[in-house]
Amino acid sequence: MALDTFIDTEQTIKRTRRIFVPEFKQHLVELCQQPDTSVAKVAMQHQVNANLLHKWIRQSRSMPPALKTPSIPQTDFLPVIVHPTPVKQETSPPPVPEKKAVAHIRIPLHQKQCSARDQVIEIEWPVESATELLLLIQGLTQ
Repeated sequence: MALDTFIDTEQTIKRTRRIFVPEFKQHLVELCQQPDTSVAKVAMQHQVNANLLHKWIRQSRSMPPALKTPSIPQTDFLPVIVHPTPVKQETSPPPVPEKKAVAHIRIPLHQKQCSARDQVIEIEWPVESATELLLLIQGLTQ
């Protein structure tokens, strides 16, 4: 790849302005994107102003991906051969027993004389059979 520059001498005789080819610009931008690479070092090695190189980097980032030249040529896809394998019938896992909601009920039994040793009835009862619990409590209170 030729990394040449063109010199435009038509503007002034005193000062020549260099015009860089897009391939050269892209090459320097790619060099700057390598890990542990200094933009200033790349600019000095190629005799380019570091600010100009930063400008090219900004321009390459804002350029749509379709217009960028690919840095790595796309390789063809490799063929993949898939051999059919028999599908094992998975057995369903054993059913997990459902944890049934249980109500914890405390019924204090008050005596006429309040003492610290009041008796308490404690009942643990499944929530889904609340009607049976109601019948039990009604039978105890009669």
